[in-house]
Amino acid sequence: MPINKGIILAQARNLYYNPGMCADVSSFSSHFLRAVGQPLQTGVSLARHSSFQIGGPADYFFEARKTEELVRALALARREGVPYHVIGGGTNLLFDDRGFRGLVIKNGIKEIRLCEDDVLAVQSGSTLKEFLQFCVEKKRQGLEFLAGIPGTVGGAVYGNAGAFGQCIGSFLFDVRLLSISGRTLTRPAEEMEFSYRDSLLKRSGDILLEARFRLKEGDPEVMRRTMSEHIAGREKKHPPYTVASAGSYFKNPFPPRKQAAAAVLLEKAGAKELKHGGASVSPIHANFIVNTGHATAADVRALAEELKERVRKRFGVELEEEVIYLPADSSGP
Repeated sequence: MPINKGIILAQARNLYYNPGMCADVSSFSSHFLRAVGQPLQTGVSLARHSSFQIGGPADYFFEARKTEELVRALALARREGVPYHVIGGGTNLLFDDRGFRGLVIKNGIKEIRLCEDDVLAVQSGSTLKEFLQFCVEKKRQGLEFLAGIPGTVGGAVYGNAGAFGQCIGSFLFDVRLLSISGRTLTRPAEEMEFSYRDSLLKRSGDILLEARFRLKEGDPEVMRRTMSEHIAGREKKHPPYTVASAGSYFKNPFPPRKQAAAAVLLEKAGAKELKHGGASVSPIHANFIVNTGHATAADVRALAEELKERVRKRFGVELEEEVIYLPADSSGP
């Protein structure tokens, strides 16, 4: 099964596994403590950090709670030649059964504020739920369509998350990024190359530190009612949040059309009757692959490939994964 476009970037930032360095746990751990000022965890199960509840152990794991911790951790990994990957809420990720041979950094940097220029600034580790609650408190409308979507603001901007014909990128003012060279820079939204479930971040290797939005003033009661309606609609059409999955597994064919939505094509192709090992298609929504309790990443990928093949044969449509698969030996943002 091919890996999602943009996940493995064949550029200078790719840091290949250095067995000697990564095997020397005590050495890298001590270097990390001195450079970052926080201890490093080893052998952490990535299943604990994925809504799929799938994934083997990461050699190293760290949750950054301050921007300077994230910057220093990345600088050290690059300098020492240790492969790395930055994650958010883990709601759109499928980790390898073998885990990750290197450093996984969880972005836990959270702060949301209303600036003097009437712009909302949100750090990328903040959850969408937290951000929307802040918008209601500050009477800033426009992003209610995101209600019920799990994950972080960083992940949402990375994949240009959206619903009901709207995407988060359309409301963005600018972003503050950490480049692959270690510099911080600001880009206006117009330079982020947003398109359907896509952004420049999937190709540039830059890491989102902060996103800023300029939203119109709104009525909090109307906003709450709209968000409640969206959440109720999701709960009716999607599997319960308690079910282990990563949301819609495939993107809708572009340009999106209701009659050609991925879920519609999958259901017509008989997807709801399929399973592989511990992975099965949700009986509620044909574009959800769920972990029934003992699924492996191999199970999920094999099932996804069968689903793609069925749709390809019946409709001549090539489905593209929306869920990101992270191989154990990859590296990058």
